[in-house]
Amino acid sequence: MNINAVIRLMSLLSLWMRTGEGQIFQPELTPNTFLARITSNTVMLKQPYCVFDQTCPDCEIWLVAGLCSANAIFDAQVNSSTPNILSLSPYPTAFNSSSNNFFLTRVGLLSDFPCNQSSNDQYFVVGADGKCSGINCNGELPDGFSVCFKYLLIYTNETLVNSSNWSVNIDLPKLLNLHNINDGLSARSGAMVVITSILCAAVALLLLLFFIMLCITCCTKKESKEISVTNSIRIPRYDTHDLKNRVHPYDNPAYQSDFKNYSTANTLPKDVTQKL
Repeated sequence: MNINAVIRLMSLLSLWMRTGEGQIFQPELTPNTFLARITSNTVMLKQPYCVFDQTCPDCEIWLVAGLCSANAIFDAQVNSSTPNILSLSPYPTAFNSSSNNFFLTRVGLLSDFPCNQSSNDQYFVVGADGKCSGINCNGELPDGFSVCFKYLLIYTNETLVNSSNWSVNIDLPKLLNLHNINDGLSARSGAMVVITSILCAAVALLLLLFFIMLCITCCTKKESKEISVTNSIRIPRYDTHDLKNRVHPYDNPAYQSDFKNYSTANTLPKDVTQKL
């Protein structure tokens, strides 16, 4: 072993002793209750701000996610000085019947989570990548199981520097088979049946009123009086200079009897005898 490796190992060991193994933090759910903190295959955890000692700027924070029954399996494999901790349980097969039932995924650099930027609005979604295929991808969790989490502080050469405690058991809801869901009346509550009945009766009443008004509108005919344009417009007599000695074709014959009521003062030109 060369001198540089010894010095690096000693520094990591001193860092381990200063921070205290597994005694500094326990992964918790995000305190933001307005979010879906727990679903059938995802969990929202509080981000690891001010969790580990900031004296290792090149270190990274990783998360162990898996079934709570696999906690002892992970701890035993880590204590057995396995050379590559990040490939202990690759995700695509992490939850098979013969697998270790846990996987590791990267959270970020230690320098990205200083104490002075801690916020309850920040969270880490475990399972955000869905059904992914990467060895350390952030894949979805198996529904219907109790899951646990643990933060790890890992040096660039995949050496474990420090770790947090395991989280409490978090139970994921079990997805129901679509064909097994009871959608009959027996699955409805009494209040739901009452509300549905009232709404149906109200809609039926509105439709009945609409058809009644439609029938009344169609069956009732209002008498309309025919308007005669000829009988409604009075056109007074008027003369032009070239027709003053002729029969006036522009007189309205319907009002010939009323010509006596009109004088040349009401027509153009005012003076019939005036020569233009």
